[in-house]
Amino acid sequence: MRADRRFARWLTERSAAFGLVLAALMANAASADAEFSVCNRTRILVNVAMGVEAGDDFETEGWWAVTPGACATLIRGALKSRYVYLYAINIQAEDVVSGAVTMCVDRLKFKVRGIADCWRRGLQPAAFAEIDTEDAADWTTFLTESGK
Repeated sequence: MRADRRFARWLTERSAAFGLVLAALMANAASADAEFSVCNRTRILVNVAMGVEAGDDFETEGWWAVTPGACATLIRGALKSRYVYLYAINIQAEDVVSGAVTMCVDRLKFKVRGIADCWRRGLQPAAFAEIDTEDAADWTTFLTESGK
C-alpha cells in the first residue's frame, strides 16, 4: 500500500513538472513562429528592403530577393512595433512597392540606422510604404500584380 502511495506521489510530481515543461515549450514555440514575412505573388523577381523603429530612430535593412511564388522572412520573432516599412524593386531597379516615408537604402546588402541625410552618408533615399500590422505578433504581406 505504501508503495502505491509513493508511486502515486511520484507520478503526480512528474506530471506537474512535465506540464510546466510542456507549457514552456509551447510558449517558446509560439513566439518562435511569430514573424514578418513578404510573399511574392507576382511573376517577377522582387528585391525587398524593410524599415523598423529602432528606439528614437529607424533602421532599414535589405535586400531580400523574393522569387515568384516564394516568401521571405524579414523579421524573426514577435513584432516590436505596430508599423513595418516596406520598399521593393524589380531587377531593373523600378519601384514595385513604394510609399510616402523616405528612408535610406544602399545598392548592395545593407543595414542602416537613421533615415536622415541619405545622400551625405553615401546612401540613396527610397519611398517606403507603411504597413500597419495592427499590433499583431505575426504578419505576412502579399505582393501582387498592379491593379489586382
